[in-house]
Amino acid sequence: MITSSSFGNYSKNIIKEFNSKNISIGDFIEVKRVKNKISGILLPQSEFGDVNTIILKQKNGYNVGIKFEPKTKIVKVGEGIKLENFPVASIKQKPKLPEISLIATGGTIASRIDYLTGGVYMASKPEEVFASLPELLDEVSFKTINPLFQLASEDMGYIQWQKIATEIKKELDGGSRGIVIMHGTDMMGYSSAALSFMLENLTAPVVFTGGQRSSDRGSFDGALNLISSARLAANSNIAEVMVCMHETSNDTTCLALPGTKVKKMHTSRRDAFKVINGFPYARTYKSGKIEELDVKDVHRRSEGNVKLLSGYEPKVGLLKIYPNSNPEIIDWYVDRGYKGLIIEGTGLGHVPAFTPDGEEHRSWLPAIERSLESGLYVGMTSQCVYGRTHPYVYRGLRKLSKVGVEYLGDMISETALIKLGWAIGNFSFDNVSNIMNTNIAGELSDRTLLGGN
Repeated sequence: MITSSSFGNYSKNIIKEFNSKNISIGDFIEVKRVKNKISGILLPQSEFGDVNTIILKQKNGYNVGIKFEPKTKIVKVGEGIKLENFPVASIKQKPKLPEISLIATGGTIASRIDYLTGGVYMASKPEEVFASLPELLDEVSFKTINPLFQLASEDMGYIQWQKIATEIKKELDGGSRGIVIMHGTDMMGYSSAALSFMLENLTAPVVFTGGQRSSDRGSFDGALNLISSARLAANSNIAEVMVCMHETSNDTTCLALPGTKVKKMHTSRRDAFKVINGFPYARTYKSGKIEELDVKDVHRRSEGNVKLLSGYEPKVGLLKIYPNSNPEIIDWYVDRGYKGLIIEGTGLGHVPAFTPDGEEHRSWLPAIERSLESGLYVGMTSQCVYGRTHPYVYRGLRKLSKVGVEYLGDMISETALIKLGWAIGNFSFDNVSNIMNTNIAGELSDRTLLGGN
């Protein structure tokens, strides 16, 4: 007899029915009701699910729930699969294909549903993702598949960026035609920015990709993202760090987005990633075609070795201005030895500065001045998604600029934070101001062009 724990959170009546028919989790069954019947692989009911609803995985990859009622009939159609092995692919590579390298760091693209709890967990082997796209192995071969981490993106930090950078240099210097990095989507923009600065003289494409849906779902988007990224790594001549994700919610095209100007704009949509204050490098089609778009300033494939500048100062912070925000938070950073701050101001780069009489404690000017006098670098970005900061339009902006706050043009806040940590970690502090105001990896432009995002 199958125990109730094997079925998860199903009711005693449903479990009794399963046992009477010798049905186990993973079996292929048919559930018949008065007017219809539905077949699929039996899944356990999650701990938060309805105990009277039977969960089946259909052939199209989607799960469906069927309410169990007195007249419901359940038939076992055939022995099923072991869910812990679903889906898994063995890699059989073909000769004479372009050799690329895959670095897996975790994230939704390399995850599956734990059907017992209903939660998503990281797959232990990156090749598990290949089950949904065998055509990938008809186009590229893998020089190496490196399961470097099994981390959600929120658990990534500068030490992981440094390790990824070291592995990329090793692979490219060793002859790999390009790199694909499987990464969680939530903080992918931070990591792509970090690698954009840490890797100089890139000789081939370095492509971040991920998934908004886990690999066992019918709506899995990582298949097109991964195969498009592999095609870019193998065949594109754009030698930049980029992010490759769905262009729309349909499985038709992906975009190659600059690693320092990309932002996740939606929690769950397939087309969540957009270029901010710039343009995509290229569009990839499901057919395999790569269409170059905005490539006038990109680096191209070349010979030679990659230069590694992977130093990073973690004591940098990002502060957001909001109504009634307390400027004393800056003192906290100063007291703890922080080296620099990026302030995400409003509009063109405002902070509360000229507050009403009796509310002078809300002004950020004194705290900012103290931090600058103590030796911190303070840079200004905007919490507006698009556009650029400007230090001279309003009185408050001029005052902040005069005391030493640097306005960082159209650089997005996440990239500014990463660039600041990288600049302090690799160069003398006297040079940080010049570096922050110099375009290093496409993060900063002289002007925002009409028609740009």
